[in-house]
Parts: sequence; C-alpha cells; structure tokens
Amino acid sequence: MKNFVKSKIFKILCAIAIILLAGIVAAASMSNRTSPITKAVGTVFSPLSRLSSYIAEKFDNVQGGFISSSTYMQRVEELEKQVADYQSKLVDYERLKKQVEAYEKFLDIKEKNPDYKFTSGSVIGRDSADLFYSFELNCGSNNGVSVNDPVISGEYLVGLVSEVTPTTCTVLSVLDPKVNAAAYEIKTGELGYTDTTAKLGVHSVIKFAGLTKDTAIAEGGIICTSGVGGIFPRGLIIGTVSSVKVEEGDISYYAEVEPEIDISEIQDVFVITDFEGKGDA
Repeated sequence: MKNFVKSKIFKILCAIAIILLAGIVAAASMSNRTSPITKAVGTVFSPLSRLSSYIAEKFDNVQGGFISSSTYMQRVEELEKQVADYQSKLVDYERLKKQVEAYEKFLDIKEKNPDYKFTSGSVIGRDSADLFYSFELNCGSNNGVSVNDPVISGEYLVGLVSEVTPTTCTVLSVLDPKVNAAAYEIKTGELGYTDTTAKLGVHSVIKFAGLTKDTAIAEGGIICTSGVGGIFPRGLIIGTVSSVKVEEGDISYYAEVEPEIDISEIQDVFVITDFEGKGDA
C-alpha cells in the first residue's frame, strides 16, 4: 500500500481527482453565474453595501422633505400679495362703510329738507399747517359747487366752500375765524352769531357771541344756524355749549361751543349747492 501511494499511478489518479473536483466547483460557480472571487468580494463588502444603501435611503427621505430657498421666497411673495390684496379689500370695505353711513345721514336730512340740493364729496387733501383743519374735496364747479356753499355731515355744519375749480374745492371749517354764521340756541331761541377764535396749543373754540347778561343759555344747549344772511340754511347744528362767559372789556356775554364732530377726522361730506332762501340777505 505504501508503495502504491508512492507510485506514479496514484499520483496520476490524484491529479485527475483534483481536476474533476475543480471542474465540479467551476460548474457550480458557473451555474450561479458568480465566480468564487466575486463571492469572496461580495462577502467582504456586503456590510458596506448595506450601509451605503441605508445612507442613500435616508438621504432620499431628507431630500424629499427639503424645500429650496427659492421655493420659500416664492411662497413668501405669494403670501405678501395675498396680504396686500386683503388690506386693499379692507380699505375698500372701510371706505364703503363710511360712505354708507354718510348716505344714511344724507337721506335723513333730505327727508326733512326736500328743498336742499346736494353733491357728495370725499376729502382728498388737508393743510397740516392750518390750525382750523381746512380741507380739499374731490368735487367742484362741474358738480354744481360754488363759493360760499355750506358743507355738512348729516345735520352738522362742517364748513364753507372758499375756492372752487372744475373738479375740486377748498373748504374752510366751521372752526375758522373767516366762517361766521347767524345762529340761535334751540331751547331758549336766543339769537347771536359765531365768532371763532383759536386757543393756541389747546384747540379751536367757536364763540356764540352777541348775548346779553340776561341770557338763559346754559351748558349743554344746542346752537344751530338761523338762516339769516342767505348763506346757511336754517337748522344746521353747529355744536353744543360748553360754557357761558363774559366778553373781556365789554358787558356782553358769549357761549363757547364745541363742534359735534371731529372735523380733523372727517372723510365724506355733502355740499349743499342750493336751498330755499339761498342768497337772500
């Protein structure tokens, strides 16, 4: 046996066996279409492949949730446009709301005074340096407006037209010393006239002057236009009496009158272009 193992025939048989075994392994590998080297490499790098796949999957998830800065900027611009649109609509709503309120007052005074003729106007400018709050309206001679036409808000006297162009007019407020109106107090019937002065640093005061020492006018009295002079129709409310005082250096009395509305904030008014008795001295 020992001699057989050492014999040439045994060596040839071993070589044939090795060749057959290699062929079997090669055939098995070919059937799987994977070489032993590939299998070895795959075994070594398989963990790295799984790790890279995991990282790639997570990166895809992050990338899917990522929004570029340009997209955010576009969305911001869209939102800004929406906000601007809503603000514009809100401004239009507030403007229409005020106009509706003004027209409600207009209808009320029109029913009480069918002889009045009106044109509506909105404030388009103010003189910030004017202590008496003069303002400009978007109506003029093309709308029938003329100098000395009264300007009202509801039943309240706001002022008087002083200048007119075809499309605009300038209004001096009832607080202006240039605006004087014959007036009366509705409870006592006492007659007088407005003579406006300004308390610098405080506010303008309408003086209802021409009263006697026997005046019965008291705080809370309502002063209205009397219609005398043909510039203002009768019955427009000028304001409410806040106090009654003695004229300095004179024996006459006067009442201080506060306007019923804030002329500095008014936006929509009506100009009385005609009324019964207009121009009658």
